[in-house]
Amino acid sequence: MIRKLLLICCCIFLASLGSFAQGQKITGRVTATRDGLPMPGVNVSVKGAGNGAVTNVNGEFTLAVPNGASTLLVSFVGYLPKQVAVTAGQTNVAITLDEDVQVLSDVVVVGYSSKKRDELTSAVTVVSANKLKDVTANNIGTMLQGKVAGLQVVNSSGAPGSSPEIRLRGVSSVNANQSPLFVVDGIIGGNYDPNDVESITVLKDAASTALYGSQANAGVIIVTTKKAKQGETKFEAKVSSGFRTADFGKMNLMNSNELYDYQKEFYRDYIVGATDNSYKIDLNKFYSERPQSLRNQDYDWSHESFKTAPMYNFYLSASGRTEKNDYYVGASYYKEKGTFLNTDYQRINLRANSTYHFSKKLDITNNINLSGAMGKSYDYMDLYYSFLNLPWDNPYDAAGNPIYVDGNSTFKWWSRDKINPINTVQNSEHSYKGFDLNYDLGINYHITNWLTFASTNRVAAGFNKGVNYVSPVAAGTYHGTGYIDESNTLNYGIVSNQLLKFDFRLGDHAISGFAGAAFEGGQTEYSGASGKGLPEGLKVLNVVSNNQLVNGSNSKSYLQSLLSQLNYGYKDKYFLSASFRYDGSSAFAPSKQYGAFPSVSAAWLASKEDFLADNSIISNLKLRASYGVTGTQDIGSSRYLGLYSLTTQYNSLVGAVPYQLASPTLTWESKHQVNLGVDIGLFKRVNLTVDVYRNNTKNLLLQVSQPLSVGFETKWENAGNVINRGIEVGISSTNIQTKDFEWNTDFTINFNSNKLYGLPADIVKTGSWSISQIYRNGGNLYEFYMPKWLGVDAQTGAPVWEKLIYNAEGKAVASEKTSDYSQATTQEVGSALPKFQGGFNNSWRYKNFGLRVSTYFNYGNKVFSNNLRFMMNDGHEPYYNQIKLPAGSKIWSGPGDTQATEPSPQNSANSTETSTRYLKDGSYFTIRNIALNYTLPKAWAKSINMDGITVGLTADNVATFSNFLGQDPQTTIQPGSYSTPGVSDFKYPNNRQYLFTVNFNF
Repeated sequence: MIRKLLLICCCIFLASLGSFAQGQKITGRVTATRDGLPMPGVNVSVKGAGNGAVTNVNGEFTLAVPNGASTLLVSFVGYLPKQVAVTAGQTNVAITLDEDVQVLSDVVVVGYSSKKRDELTSAVTVVSANKLKDVTANNIGTMLQGKVAGLQVVNSSGAPGSSPEIRLRGVSSVNANQSPLFVVDGIIGGNYDPNDVESITVLKDAASTALYGSQANAGVIIVTTKKAKQGETKFEAKVSSGFRTADFGKMNLMNSNELYDYQKEFYRDYIVGATDNSYKIDLNKFYSERPQSLRNQDYDWSHESFKTAPMYNFYLSASGRTEKNDYYVGASYYKEKGTFLNTDYQRINLRANSTYHFSKKLDITNNINLSGAMGKSYDYMDLYYSFLNLPWDNPYDAAGNPIYVDGNSTFKWWSRDKINPINTVQNSEHSYKGFDLNYDLGINYHITNWLTFASTNRVAAGFNKGVNYVSPVAAGTYHGTGYIDESNTLNYGIVSNQLLKFDFRLGDHAISGFAGAAFEGGQTEYSGASGKGLPEGLKVLNVVSNNQLVNGSNSKSYLQSLLSQLNYGYKDKYFLSASFRYDGSSAFAPSKQYGAFPSVSAAWLASKEDFLADNSIISNLKLRASYGVTGTQDIGSSRYLGLYSLTTQYNSLVGAVPYQLASPTLTWESKHQVNLGVDIGLFKRVNLTVDVYRNNTKNLLLQVSQPLSVGFETKWENAGNVINRGIEVGISSTNIQTKDFEWNTDFTINFNSNKLYGLPADIVKTGSWSISQIYRNGGNLYEFYMPKWLGVDAQTGAPVWEKLIYNAEGKAVASEKTSDYSQATTQEVGSALPKFQGGFNNSWRYKNFGLRVSTYFNYGNKVFSNNLRFMMNDGHEPYYNQIKLPAGSKIWSGPGDTQATEPSPQNSANSTETSTRYLKDGSYFTIRNIALNYTLPKAWAKSINMDGITVGLTADNVATFSNFLGQDPQTTIQPGSYSTPGVSDFKYPNNRQYLFTVNFNF
């Protein structure tokens, strides 16, 4: 029996040897079709057999195949799988793989590299050009409003050419710049035109921003411009034209009759303390001082000063690919006339992107962006009087010319300040012009198939000139003398990044990253001059005769850095990434110049696990976590030095006066960020992203109060920290998708809080118009600090504020009303930062018709409506126009008037002082944009040699819903010399915009 078994085994063994002898070995090499470079890590197997191989670093493999014909299966991530036939006796095969366009479109630009979405371990949002182009604007910020969770966009001015204020995940500093860092085509800074943008990537957490180190404290926005996508040359042309109108919000001013009736309240028979008051209106006295003919004099200053204004945008581009060269050229012209008198803005931009393939190893990229802009700005006081002048004054004479008005005018001018802004605007000019040039040189050299040297470099230069001119014939301060002020600014600099990048795959292991160095340097040169005593008609400095003033300054800065990143992936399911940047800045003392900014992040793509692989509900599930540190040095140069001011004179010589205390230990602010996130895809229709974060900014750069004996009030120090906590939610869904109809929805919302800790003492910062904000431990950023308004005393008509009663420990235990403003308690009453904000956007497509509606909402912030000091002034300034009081408002008319909301004009002392009377809820919901378009049938387009034609109608800032009393509640959140976060003054109104657009592709 044993012999038989051995005989059977021997036969089987010999048969297997015979079978193996009948097989053959085949060698081969796999390269990429795009550039011909070898591809390591490619899987090659025999169809129907279990054997296979993986290509080496040279793209080569050896594989045993059966005799006769067979088929090889070739696959690699990011490339289309391929089947290659092998004939009998063939011993060598050359294989090329094509890129999977679908996968490539899922590549996200992050940091100094790019990754597939599946590989992302950080909080990143990508907005494609298709989702941006519904809004036509001269800046990306306006186009991003409501489209990125955690991104707050505030259009605080509607002036031509103005840009919005952008904040990402709240505010994390007191003095440092809080605008995100912009990166254009992989290089920090740079200029571009919105028409040239291919996509926007918003980097939110330290895992993605730490690579930018000391410049990424406020987040990073990466702009990727357009490049060629196909071989033959393709052209795109876009023409947009329409008009704008000023949006005054709820600042509805009184007309002639309304103001006339309102001012009757000033003549009520009421003398405080008198016993014989009748509380009736003395009409005889009123009519003697306010003739009834005033009812027929009705000039609408605000609506006459703001007119419907045209807007144009023209764009033309060409792109294509050849065997050696990829190219894109775009040109655009943008022009908008301001809705306010004599304001406008225009910009021309030219961009060219080119990549030349010298060989399979060497690519050189040249990008150039050249732009020029010019426009006319405005004087704040002209805007101010255009709202406050009374409707009883007409600015024009019988011939239609703006009249000159001053205190010596013989005719009656009712408005308080005897200024005709129409005359001033016509006889003054506030112009500016400038140009800038960016040139980028990129070199990519493939040292091996897995190692690349990448050099990206930019030189930039810009020049700007501004002129403020007032004619001698203009009314106001400079009448009879005239005034001119010129300023010139030249800035230039360089950015250079030199990196070694590696990317290879060993079976289930994917390893990539880079290491290298970066350098940035720049200089700004400023000069200016001003003077009075101008001959009429001349606008040049050399003819001024008095009050001549010359000023100028130079400043330099540099930043040198070492940076590195390592990415690891296992089985395309488990991902780990770490980065490290080391920055040295000239903003600090030599011993404090360098700062380290590390980050680490991980992700688990759970949806690729076997237990979820065949799940019909969950199409994607990824868990993410990250930690990292970013910093800031953006407080201005030389803050650590002891400085002297040389702007004074002594005995006809330059005098030096101590200006700033030295702070040799001053160092970086550093933001320590933790982020946890989850990405979920359901039914291949719904994508949900949730991020929870905590950011702790340490070593705040503050001006800390000093003892009086020091001789200086403040000194720059590192003190305190800001903690940001928040949740972001983003939902994108395809609700309906058929051949003829599609409906998609995007929803974003984020909740954020900003708290201060570790301060040496409470800091009260008083801004414009004595409006204060307090910074204290445990308190909010931009927290308003003022008395609480409690309304009107029903018996006396006097204004009432809250007075707190404190115990021996300094704790408030009770409150009472007071009509003495000096006794009112100053207290915390709300922050200028919102509790949450977001966007809700929907798009529909029916055959060739498309409709998109974008909305934006903001909730929980306070806005101080400083306009109301003048427009609800209780008769303190009877010659300012007044706002129409909201429904339910009532001026006190006599003792026992419990319905009164506004004090008696006869007993309203200090009623217009800073208090919560003018502090309003800044929450609002706005229909941001409505865009309707129609794409002509392809047959029609082809008949006129076009690939496609789309026509569209868009409306921006369609409607805003808010309880805010005054102008648009979108108010600055940028602290400055003349601005306080959350304070709404007489701003240039935002605009409603209506455009017709035609797009041609050929």
